[in-house]
Amino acid sequence: MGKSIIDEIENLKTIVENAKKVPFSKYITVDRDEILGSLMRIEAMLPEEVKQAINISKQRDMILKDAYEEKERILKEAEVEFKKKVEESSIIAEAKRQQQEIINNAKLEGERIKNEALQFANDVLSKIESVLEKALSTIKESKEEISNEIRDTKDY
Repeated sequence: MGKSIIDEIENLKTIVENAKKVPFSKYITVDRDEILGSLMRIEAMLPEEVKQAINISKQRDMILKDAYEEKERILKEAEVEFKKKVEESSIIAEAKRQQQEIINNAKLEGERIKNEALQFANDVLSKIESVLEKALSTIKESKEEISNEIRDTKDY
């Protein structure tokens, strides 16, 4: 009489229970061929309905995987398209308009500051010129007084 699935499962339990332990670990060593042979016998004994259910489950998993990959691809394409549309949108146009306005205002402000600085420098130089003219006039008057004094002294 052949073994049943339960017998094969019990055989696997016995193999695991009697397996040698790997020192200082939770692992064991088993005969790979013995385990694989037992699993293949279990697989062969599974009812046809279970095998069909397993196949259906595998197909379902593949379909879900394909659907997920397709979803990811569509999302990436949509993101690229969205970014492209945003660049073309009025938001970008408004931002560019504001950028140009800020640049123009900065240029005007720079020109105003430059003109004020030139006017200030011109005013300062005019004041210095006025002071120097007064000083020159005072020097000329003093020089003339000294010349007159010298002349008057020679006349004695």
